Amino acid sequence: FLLFSLAINAQENKIKMKASLDDENAILTIQQDIVFYNKSNQALNEVYLHNWPNSYKNNKTKLSKRFIEDYKKTMYFAKAEDRGFSNILNLSVDYETTDFEELHDEIDVIKINLKKVLLPKDSITITSSYTIKIPNAKFTGYGKNAEGYHLRFWYLTPAVYQNGWNTMSNLNTVSYTHLRAHETDS
Repeated sequence: FLLFSLAINAQENKIKMKASLDDENAILTIQQDIVFYNKSNQALNEVYLHNWPNSYKNNKTKLSKRFIEDYKKTMYFAKAEDRGFSNILNLSVDYETTDFEELHDEIDVIKINLKKVLLPKDSITITSSYTIKIPNAKFTGYGKNAEGYHLRFWYLTPAVYQNGWNTMSNLNTVSYTHLRAHETDS
């Protein structure tokens, strides 16, 4: 077992986590806190998180479909033990359990419906416990390989709100040209 902590500051948002690795089964167990700041002038009724480990879940994800478009069939026909996915055990906002859902067409994006409106310049703390089954690195170069692990985008991260929500499924691209704005209820 490997135990480590990570703290990341992205602009004003803060991410703290503790993770342990079950190397035999390629599973990470994660406890994570995200302090999300509403830097917009809009009141927010929901928050979106990128859950990119879930983009390896099955052959219906946008990542799998993208590979098929490029005539790469390895992930589409992969065995279950080579795939990766996340399993969110619990999620709370300001220490109160809350509802969340995977987007129908983007299972690697999570929508959290807030019980209380998040006003401009205010913040919330999103706490989550989840496991990640690390995929085989043969699909994208990230995951478990013969030497160990090469991880990238392996934990929950908040989407950007700028004139609407900008979410992005994992398409194994470096470019952020695939942003898609979600209209808010506010």
